[in-house]
Amino acid sequence: MEWSALLSTFGLIFIAELGDKTQLAVMTQTCKFRSPWAVFVGGSLALTGVTALGAAGGKLLSSIIPAEGIRYSAAVAFVVMGLLIWREATKTQQEGDCQTDPTCPQAESSWDWRAFGATFSLLFLAELGDKTQLAVLGLASKTPSPWLIFIGGSLALTAVTALGVVGGQQLCRWIPQQLLLKISAGAFVIMGILMGLGIL
Repeated sequence: MEWSALLSTFGLIFIAELGDKTQLAVMTQTCKFRSPWAVFVGGSLALTGVTALGAAGGKLLSSIIPAEGIRYSAAVAFVVMGLLIWREATKTQQEGDCQTDPTCPQAESSWDWRAFGATFSLLFLAELGDKTQLAVLGLASKTPSPWLIFIGGSLALTAVTALGVVGGQQLCRWIPQQLLLKISAGAFVIMGILMGLGIL
């Protein structure tokens, strides 16, 4: 087994995704739904799926779906998510730290399929054709074992997702929920516009 290929892929993808739109999306979803496990699993599966596409045949995918179509779909998804978050922020009058406010919605014990589905679809669209997928495609084309690239990339993205969930939980404790949702909504809309313009 070529451990160097796996480790180099992990390091490259992990550093590339730190502070990226993906991590911000995970943090926002964690605060919005307050279901960290559902967000973590949904995000990890979406990113693993995109990594698998990159390792197995990103070129084939791009020949079927134009890169601009993927980019515009992701941009629209981010803008729509931002508007939905803003609507939720204006509807709620809850302020203050949710850890000390008994009326603030807490994470439910049951599995939150809405959080899982929203996170999965948002991150899957956002990462299609992203720099990470292109990096995985490039690395996989240079090695006889694309599975090592897939494993390294998937582990890196799962680690970044975990950090995003933990960071989101901390933000929920420090910043009032309504303000945090409005900041997140603005960030999503701005990222969507930048993605549509091809800047992100």
